[in-house]
Amino acid sequence: MADGTAREPTPDRPDNTAAWDTLSASYDREIGWPDRELAWGIRCPPESQLQVISDVVTGADTTVVGCGGGQDLLALHRLGATGLTGLDPSTAQLERARQRLDTAGVRAHLLLGDDRRLDELPAGHADLVVTVQALDYVEELDRCLRGVVRALRPGGVFAMSVLHPADVSTADTPPFGWHTSYHREQRDWSWDGLTDEPVRLRSWFRSPSTWFTAVSDAGLVVERMLEPAPGPAEPWVERGWLDEASAAKLDLVPSTFVLRARRPGGPAAPAAR
Repeated sequence: MADGTAREPTPDRPDNTAAWDTLSASYDREIGWPDRELAWGIRCPPESQLQVISDVVTGADTTVVGCGGGQDLLALHRLGATGLTGLDPSTAQLERARQRLDTAGVRAHLLLGDDRRLDELPAGHADLVVTVQALDYVEELDRCLRGVVRALRPGGVFAMSVLHPADVSTADTPPFGWHTSYHREQRDWSWDGLTDEPVRLRSWFRSPSTWFTAVSDAGLVVERMLEPAPGPAEPWVERGWLDEASAAKLDLVPSTFVLRARRPGGPAAPAAR
């Protein structure tokens, strides 16, 4: 996960990087994240069905912002991505990524740090920048997207997913009513159950229209926006991500927002499906 916060943590401000260092081992052991194929979100159909990047991923030099334990890097490798680079601010998560990729015999350049480290990489080094469920931890979104644009070659593709704010704003138990404003972006919350004590985090949950405006203002051309209907619940219940009630909720409320955009220029490419 990527944490783009610029200010130092205080007693009232959760430290997302420290939180993921704490969560990493139990997260990987208890629930984990799929790596056989690219999963855009909880109960979200995988890339094999959504076809968000299928037309560009083969042979693409690919950077993952918020690579976590390397699951997305491994899934992208299986899709044919090359020149893999992963960024993550959590030392523990990057160590998991190294172990996972080494076991699979997959090479990747792993960097400790948040999205700001994109500025340390050669400009225009990537054909594809992917981030899965990570940009909810980024406060300075405009700066982050400038880094994405800098990283992409002309004609390169940016593909992202985040937790849908409609899911965040509604209860996980029937009747799944609204319990906070859809328009409230910054939220402090605790991850309970993976460690002995709850782990505090801070997230920013933005609306699809906010994402469209921010990505467009950064100079990218939005090609697709998706709020996918849910896939099967069983794999996510078995992993421990959902119980029966929260799984049923996602039949009513979108869990994931997915966006694909392109940096202008470069050779003509097939239209996104």
